[in-house]
Amino acid sequence: MSFLLLMIAFVLTGLISTTNKALVQWDLGNYRELYLLGFYSAPSILGGLHLALRRSSGDPMDRRVGLVMGVGGALSTLTFLIALQYLPGIVAFPVRNLGNLVVIGMVGIVAWRERLSKSQWLGIALSLVAIWLIY
Repeated sequence: MSFLLLMIAFVLTGLISTTNKALVQWDLGNYRELYLLGFYSAPSILGGLHLALRRSSGDPMDRRVGLVMGVGGALSTLTFLIALQYLPGIVAFPVRNLGNLVVIGMVGIVAWRERLSKSQWLGIALSLVAIWLIY
């Protein structure tokens, strides 16, 4: 089941990235704010409906974390859409994804004291080399 969920997330992330590129490619930059509003309002509305159906107000900490994640995600998407205006997708997408891999690995080490195997360290090192080669 977890592999199926991972594959669904993989496909949905690809579709979202495609809409990001389409927005820039079709010169719809004037609709960027509307796109971001819809993209980040939908989860808020669905979450609110879920809480209403369960007749729950939710945990205050969950609401704060959700707000931080939403604002961070919106800023990340906004800066990525701007980057796509100046860089070709063949550069922007791999650099973003490899950068995510490196940052997540480093945060795991520092914040959660995760221990990486030699192959994971090699993967991070190769990601850094790949970013350098692509850019």
